[in-house]
Amino acid sequence: MPDDQARIPWIDPADIEDICQQFCNLSDRPGAGTIVATSRHPLIQKFALAANFSLDLARRAARTSAESIRELKKIHRIARIASWRVLTAHHDTIWSDEMHEMFGCDPERFVPGFDAMIHLFAPPDAHDFVSAFHDVVARGQGVAIELRGNETNGADRWFWIDMQPEHDSNGEVFAVRGICQDITERKSAFERIRYLSRHDQLTGLSNRAHLGEQLVPILAAAARRRDSVAVLCIDLDGFKSVNDLYGHAAGDDVLREIARRLSRHIRDTDILARSGGDEFVVIQIGGNQPDAATSLARRLLTEASTSLVLGGQAEIALSTSIGIALYPADGTTPDDLLAHAARALHIVKSDSPNNFARYDSSMERTGQDRRKFEHDLRLALQRDEFSLVYQPILCAHHGAFKGFEALLRWNSPLHGPVPPDIFIGIAEAIGIMGPLGAWVLRTACTEAATWPNPLKIAVNVSPIQIQQGNLAATIADILAETGLAPGRLEIEVTESMLIRHPERALETLRQIKALGVDIAIDDFGTGYSSLATLRAFPFDKLKVDRSFVRDLDEGSESLAIINAILGLGRGLRMPVVVEGVETQTQADILRRCGCDEMQGYLLGRPSAIERFTTITNPNGTPPPPSCILSPPMAQERAGGIAISNAGHS
Repeated sequence: MPDDQARIPWIDPADIEDICQQFCNLSDRPGAGTIVATSRHPLIQKFALAANFSLDLARRAARTSAESIRELKKIHRIARIASWRVLTAHHDTIWSDEMHEMFGCDPERFVPGFDAMIHLFAPPDAHDFVSAFHDVVARGQGVAIELRGNETNGADRWFWIDMQPEHDSNGEVFAVRGICQDITERKSAFERIRYLSRHDQLTGLSNRAHLGEQLVPILAAAARRRDSVAVLCIDLDGFKSVNDLYGHAAGDDVLREIARRLSRHIRDTDILARSGGDEFVVIQIGGNQPDAATSLARRLLTEASTSLVLGGQAEIALSTSIGIALYPADGTTPDDLLAHAARALHIVKSDSPNNFARYDSSMERTGQDRRKFEHDLRLALQRDEFSLVYQPILCAHHGAFKGFEALLRWNSPLHGPVPPDIFIGIAEAIGIMGPLGAWVLRTACTEAATWPNPLKIAVNVSPIQIQQGNLAATIADILAETGLAPGRLEIEVTESMLIRHPERALETLRQIKALGVDIAIDDFGTGYSSLATLRAFPFDKLKVDRSFVRDLDEGSESLAIINAILGLGRGLRMPVVVEGVETQTQADILRRCGCDEMQGYLLGRPSAIERFTTITNPNGTPPPPSCILSPPMAQERAGGIAISNAGHS
């Protein structure tokens, strides 16, 4: 104990009342705990007054201290906190009552001591406790540590220990005072949070963040051993249709089942993770690569493609696509390997789903080219790089032109003329088909409104425009802006775009029909359920796909199909347009079969509208030589099909 503290007399609060009584006994008229001075001397009177005041303060302080101690003990019990004190000289130890309660020690039979306190903790942690204690004594600074209990008080219990030094007048540590708190519940909650932050809640597999953490030491170990590591990115083909058809709960069941199936082919040394959505990642450590990864990919493809039954009723058949990247050949960091495996996955899903492919550098170049192409396509509309060409449609009965189909073209300064079958699909994928389709409608209607000859204008619309649900309003606004009569506009839709969300598509087409706009089904005969579609949707015209005309001749199967479609059109009272007419023989056969309208290179290639001035404005000034119709359009080259410029047959 410090010397200055030894020289100062210490008064126990419990002795205050005894001291007061002793003072009272010295007076002639003791009061109830009050010192009464019999002498009239002013100093005696002042002393008595001061003594009474001091005793009153002492009583109040003692009561306050006792209440504080009770409150502190209550708080300690609630917070599960105990305290102890150890003198450094001989390790004399004092425990609070809460220490006995916390560790289940009988205060009547158990004598607290430093060695006893050490053995309260598990052997490895007990060593940490002793080291921390000596560190506090040596450095004179407090420390806080977390320790596990021993087997007696529960090896699954955790305790937080805070040690603080007590210094004497010379600055030497003569004692260590500590606080002990049971943090088992907090530790358990923290571990649960930590687990959830690193694992997928649906499947229990590692998530992408934890996967990245695990890859770091795995690659470091592989580098030391000069070993290989394979990263396989796995994606379910067509999984979105499961959610659409059966709901997200069924989709969750599928993901859990796929995770279970994949795990059957994973070694204990490997890692299976769910990186998000319907994507999984396998880390295959070691092995003879790339053969080991290839063999695993084949097994996973077979396992995932086996059908499964949902709720004992619906049978689901899925397939998977897998991209593979190898360490160190394809990357040396977790980010590079995961990105390259994902790139290979993207390529295989685009080119040949239900397969696997290993990453190579050409894929990266392909990906960069694709991203550059997408970037340029996004800017093409702003830079006015799109244009429309027009292909005439002829009435086969009377040889009169009925109108034109407007076709979109992109002449890129960087990529050159890009075929529509390439850029339209990408435009839909990157989300610009909505504004681009509106531009096509507005441009075509603006052009048609200027024609003196009131011909029809046919415009194709994309599935995106149909599914967005606002196409009818867009058409109404464009017709109002351009002044084009609704009956002169014809919207062409493909049957395949109506299969997904048919209710929404039907509502959109009914709204368009209510505007007075005609609706044609394009590429008829190549869809999934053509007859059912004809019954359900408000079509005004059938357009036969060019694939049925390519091999058309007398007695051919194509002729039988054409006759069947023409008969169907007559029965439904719908005119039938045959596309792809390129030869005079095809035109003659179609005319004899009773084809209503024709369209194809024989009648005119898609061109700028200026080439068709004699059709759009037959009574106007003759066009310059550059605008004269191409020879196949002239009557003398029509092979008996009388071609006129009339707007109606």
